[in-house]
Amino acid sequence: MSYYLKNNTLDKNILFIIGTRPELIKMFPIINYLKCAGNKSFRVVSTGQHKELLRPYWKVFNIKPDYELNIIKKGQSLSSLTARAIVAIDKLLLGLTNQFFPEVIVAQGDTTTVMASSMVAFYHNIKFAHVEAGLRSGDMLNPFPEEFNRKVAGITASYHFAPTMIAKKNLMKESVEEKDIHVVGNTVVDTLHYFKNSSILDKHQFARKELLGVKGMVLVTCHRRENHLYLDELIDAIDILSNQNSKLTFVWPVHPNPSVKGHVLSSKIAKKENVILTPPLEYLDLLKVISNAKVIISDSGGIQEEAPSFNVPVLILRESTERPEAVNIGFSKLVGMSKDSIVNSFYNFKIHNTKNLMNPYGDGNSSSRIIKIINHE
Repeated sequence: MSYYLKNNTLDKNILFIIGTRPELIKMFPIINYLKCAGNKSFRVVSTGQHKELLRPYWKVFNIKPDYELNIIKKGQSLSSLTARAIVAIDKLLLGLTNQFFPEVIVAQGDTTTVMASSMVAFYHNIKFAHVEAGLRSGDMLNPFPEEFNRKVAGITASYHFAPTMIAKKNLMKESVEEKDIHVVGNTVVDTLHYFKNSSILDKHQFARKELLGVKGMVLVTCHRRENHLYLDELIDAIDILSNQNSKLTFVWPVHPNPSVKGHVLSSKIAKKENVILTPPLEYLDLLKVISNAKVIISDSGGIQEEAPSFNVPVLILRESTERPEAVNIGFSKLVGMSKDSIVNSFYNFKIHNTKNLMNPYGDGNSSSRIIKIINHE
């Protein structure tokens, strides 16, 4: 069941600020909901944090940013990135005064873009809506710097849109007032429902030719900063598993971060027949791989949330996760970056009763709930 805006009107000006692929994937259904309702009281900002990775995604989601910033500078530190993001967003808001000034700024997740957006919103006395609020690993350095980013966003937020009850409890432990917390589910499930229910995913043919006709896929992804030093463990695990499972194909979309890309592409698995190393996949290609995968080996938060909708188990390349719901129901498993743990879990971890499994992260109606709450408070 979806909520609809009364008379298709939106009472508040909303500014969506997006920096990375996961943010766009999860903000798309909120923006699309407004577009389909005929609303024009919103604008979209791209900070450019994932400028090249995002370029094809704007087309997939049929969204054109109204404002484009450029916060990335080659070789910059996290401190520099944060400073540039704050200055760029602040400058944008100052320039919007006589055009479209937002009453609410909406950002999703735990990136530098999100943290900077929350801080600038606070400095300008603008309400900040945090989508996917309340995720906590309990370890400030894992994931780094995401755990810090989302805690900062949580300090300034007026609207805490928590995906699950666990996330709500995390916020309440931090003394966030219960009236400001809204358990709405995760918008990534809305996006999945959109593509599944429209048959777009079923009809989609792989854009990457090397994926055409591939059966028995195992998806591998790794991009977290804290895992860069342990890439050899993962490479060794994939080498062992690919040797022992010749009928499976290990598909690894390699993150463009130089610390990851160069290391993986020059490794011993680069020329193996049943290992496919690709550039980052287009969104529909990635969903297609997830839907066809036997197992996923990943440190991605988004994939942890998406996989349950396709009944695919995930071996999580982390020691802890701020998304424990799938682990708690025995659908995913924390394996860290240990070669032995990855290999052993690949053979021994099984999920059961997948036919009756509901995605613990949402029901596909999160976006309409979010807009209804913002519009009436």
